[in-house]
Amino acid sequence: MNFRDKALEIFIRNHPLIKKFGEVQSLSINATNGTADISILLCGEPAPIQFRGYYYFDDTDKGTDIVVRQISCERPWINEALNLYLSKTTLRYTLPGIAGGIAKIFF
Repeated sequence: MNFRDKALEIFIRNHPLIKKFGEVQSLSINATNGTADISILLCGEPAPIQFRGYYYFDDTDKGTDIVVRQISCERPWINEALNLYLSKTTLRYTLPGIAGGIAKIFF
């Protein structure tokens, strides 16, 4: 796993929205396609639910950000809720300190 993938994994596993609603069971990152496939056991659900996040890296004056541009799910009603939520906010995580500089140089 390269630095960029590890940063994305940390972002996903530690995002407050995911922690509030469940627990990551598995995570697979495809840096070439800019996708992350995530299995999350949502609170109260008997089995994990599959999600796919589409992301990119954005260089800003403050460093490098991971930006999630879309999230899809195997459950239609969750897709609608995600679309509503993401229409009002952007999921963005700034890579800390030197990590952001390294991401700019290599990625």
